[in-house]
Amino acid sequence: MTRTSYKNQHIKEHYDRINLVIPKGEKDRIKGVCSEIGASVNEYLYMLVCNDLAGGTSRMAEKKQGFNAEQERMLEKWQVPRKYYEMIEDLSYTKDEGYFIYLKKGYINDVTGSRNIHCMKTSEVRRIIGKTRKR
Repeated sequence: MTRTSYKNQHIKEHYDRINLVIPKGEKDRIKGVCSEIGASVNEYLYMLVCNDLAGGTSRMAEKKQGFNAEQERMLEKWQVPRKYYEMIEDLSYTKDEGYFIYLKKGYINDVTGSRNIHCMKTSEVRRIIGKTRKR
């Protein structure tokens, strides 16, 4: 048995394989992040999945049930009109990186041209969220 066939057999016996299909250009973004943190793409994606499942269930599944209390407070503090709540899938804020809003599938923001909104000021959040529409 050659070294290559031995390695392939070992992988087949001890690992599961998942194929991931992503939009063009995203692979380079992911590789860039991986090189910054010194991890392979496989290690990075596996870490993200493990972090999501750390509590025993997916936090993504929990997001579909609506906003938690902290997110409700953030939306109120940012003064985002309630009519936009149904468009928002997830949101977060960090002092260094600013405000992030992720829109649900089927919505697009005309300013960013995507489902993602990133702002540094609350006034920008209110202005930009107003330019969100159903795709």
